[in-house]
Amino acid sequence: MNDLKLSKNWIYYLIGASIAYRVGGPIAAIMSFLLIRQILIRWQEQSPNKENGVGFELALLKLSSMLIKSDGVVDNSEVSFVQEFFKKTFGAQKSKMLFKQLKEVKLPTDISLLVSLIKNEIRDDGYFSILQFLFALASIDGSISKDEDEFINTVGLNFNFRAEQINQIRNQFIKQKSSSNKYSPEVIEHLGVLGLKEGVDMNAIKKAYKTLAKEFHPDKLSGMSEGIQNLGKEKFQQVLNSYNYLKAHYV
Repeated sequence: MNDLKLSKNWIYYLIGASIAYRVGGPIAAIMSFLLIRQILIRWQEQSPNKENGVGFELALLKLSSMLIKSDGVVDNSEVSFVQEFFKKTFGAQKSKMLFKQLKEVKLPTDISLLVSLIKNEIRDDGYFSILQFLFALASIDGSISKDEDEFINTVGLNFNFRAEQINQIRNQFIKQKSSSNKYSPEVIEHLGVLGLKEGVDMNAIKKAYKTLAKEFHPDKLSGMSEGIQNLGKEKFQQVLNSYNYLKAHYV
């Protein structure tokens, strides 16, 4: 697979990430985690290699551990976030076993090898949530350090994401700030809803709006859970509101 194509499951990533952006900070990461957890459970259940054991879960835990240590500072809030995530996702007993194995089993520290283990366990439309989880983890302490950002970027590239896709996910997990006095905080916020930064032209804004509006159209969400449909409707309205605001105020 040379490049990831956006699938229907891109919807899930955008819903969770948009919530993260709108709320901002650690609370955002926790809110996104609830949705990510639901998605990962579904992918785990449908994994064609589920019988292969704990390869996927243990590889993900190892990546999480490496990310936490990547900036040289082990933050307790990040550790707690991972513990809670694994406990709620895989159950208390299995989570305990995974953390025990993390200490006892000699796992590769090469990112590409760990990503390969994960690829063997889940379908490629699950990669979005893996990257979303890592950004949520990195941002739980209120910021994403340079080392954390570089680590996640390497993971994303090994998952065959394009740089622009990684940036779009990242942008949803950080509060955007204007690099000049040209744009108001409101404009920056509405650009963030569309996964954009200042400096883009109206064509890019229109293109982003059309893409998101199409993905969040009620017809696309039919058949999904009521919670997902409600989040999708909320996101659809949010995208529409941001587009209308930018049409009137972005120059």
